[in-house]
Amino acid sequence: MIGLIYSLLYNFSFVTLIPIALIAVCVIHAVRTNRIFPWIYVIVFLPGLGSLIYFFMEMLPDLMGSYRVRRAGQGLVRAIDQGRDYRQALRAADLVGSVDSKRELAEQYAARGQMGEAVALYKDIIQGQFADDAKLLMGLARAQFLGGDGAGAQATLEHLFATNPKLINEDAHMIYARSLEQQGKLDDAAAEYARLVPYFAGEEARVRYAAVLARLGRAGEARALNTQVVKNLTGAPRRYRYEQREWGAMARAALK
Repeated sequence: MIGLIYSLLYNFSFVTLIPIALIAVCVIHAVRTNRIFPWIYVIVFLPGLGSLIYFFMEMLPDLMGSYRVRRAGQGLVRAIDQGRDYRQALRAADLVGSVDSKRELAEQYAARGQMGEAVALYKDIIQGQFADDAKLLMGLARAQFLGGDGAGAQATLEHLFATNPKLINEDAHMIYARSLEQQGKLDDAAAEYARLVPYFAGEEARVRYAAVLARLGRAGEARALNTQVVKNLTGAPRRYRYEQREWGAMARAALK
């Protein structure tokens, strides 16, 4: 009987108390470092596992000063709480109200597919001294295009190019070409893609250019571009082939 009691006390002390102590330490650390949400839920409702995740993703980087581990932890937080960045941006825009905080909120709206809200917020801040801000205009144009307003995106980008004549931005020119294509202005889109292809990083510009040429009945030119894409990917480094796999698949499909 005494041996049984001793065994129970031993097991309780070293098997039960250690996880409880770890939970307590993690909760205290989360409160002191203002990392309460969503970590408290992870720690409490995933006993043991939640504490270990918090330790390796938050406490260990503090102890080791590891940027890479911290980034991994931030990625895990986003995976667990996918609305975290949006709520933080919404709160900052409401409390601070700066152009940067509103721009961040507009980007969060766009990431959530709320293009109407993103466009409205961009237009609200693209005024006065920020009327010609390249980053804001680019964000507005992207939201307009993704929201189906090709004409609006075209107008915004033409203003961007006019007020920033030295700007070289492949993303801006890609959206400009696609906004022309979205409106059915295929000749103008083809001309823009032709200017974009020589300096665009990757195969997307060639594949999109080929698709527009095919729609214009210029099948030979379209085939030549798709053939070039396949040639570029053949024997290319594995990482490049992986990154460009979508465009490679489209080029091969077009050649069949």
